[in-house]
Amino acid sequence: MLKKIWRHPVILTGSVMFLSALIFLIGHFFRIPYLRETELGWILTTLIGGVLVLGFGFMWYWKDQVNAKKRLR
Repeated sequence: MLKKIWRHPVILTGSVMFLSALIFLIGHFFRIPYLRETELGWILTTLIGGVLVLGFGFMWYWKDQVNAKKRLR
């Protein structure tokens, strides 16, 4: 089931956004030189955007699954 979920480009994009924001956030707090220069506002914006994209992507996937089951009846 998870292999099918990750094939959707919306969910893949949301997960990449979320993971990159987490990496930059961890680097910002641990004072890693390259990641420390990133402003916290951009990190939070990317994190919120990733969460929203993941939420809508999973909702869209769930709705497609429900509609597919209705078509089989």
